[in-house]
Amino acid sequence: MDTSPPPSGVPEPWARPDNPLLTVGRVAARKVLPDTLRYELYWRLLNTPVAAELYTLGRGRLRHRRIQPTTRVVIEGFPSSGNTYARQAFLLANPTVSIDDVCSHTHVARVVVKGVRAGVPCIVLAREPKEAVASTVQRFHDPLANCFDHYTRYYRRLLPLRDQFIVAPFPTAMANFPGVLKLCDERYGVDFLSDPTTDLSTEAVFASIEERARWRHGGKTNEAGISRPSSSRMKADEFLSDLSDKAQRACAEATESYHEFIAGAPTPPD
Repeated sequence: MDTSPPPSGVPEPWARPDNPLLTVGRVAARKVLPDTLRYELYWRLLNTPVAAELYTLGRGRLRHRRIQPTTRVVIEGFPSSGNTYARQAFLLANPTVSIDDVCSHTHVARVVVKGVRAGVPCIVLAREPKEAVASTVQRFHDPLANCFDHYTRYYRRLLPLRDQFIVAPFPTAMANFPGVLKLCDERYGVDFLSDPTTDLSTEAVFASIEERARWRHGGKTNEAGISRPSSSRMKADEFLSDLSDKAQRACAEATESYHEFIAGAPTPPD
């Protein structure tokens, strides 16, 4: 695969290789552990401080996603909550910022806690759990009930710190990400929206995502996994129409956590 920078000029973090020993371990885990157990162990690992640091150092796609002395912003949320959209919009608005200085896509609450303690500007995205989980399971084939449980743990851990970062509900982030950046500028005294004329429309951000996706896949688009709306994925209500009793309870708990988390989130300026 060609690992030169994509047309946007931003180095592609997902192309970086894993440590060979970690690769062997991940292959072995996939062969011997049930999906549900492997999923639980993975997220518990990433929420364990020392173990998580060692793992991310060996994982090519996460190595430059952790918080470092040069980190300018943390943009995090449960998977399929607009993480790629927010990161791409941020990079379009801040073309001089390296992607290595944006901590995102770890999907781990511990990283946000660490960012808050370090005084790094943090944006936490939150999407209605049925929508987020349905998209995540279809894109990554994660265990359904486990996803709802992970969702609940993620946002409940961050709830006590909610006033110390920017809460960006999914509809807000999609409709007015420049306003989210303005909230960051006001709260943290930064200049993330230095040029308000930059095109951060939904169309412009999706075009940037599409461009990077085509670069990653040799000019093709992986509709099943791309980080934007796709007709290849079922709607949430249809996909989740036959939940087990356990999954329904987990979904209800996640939904309660979502509404509690976004309650009182500030409305970004236009």
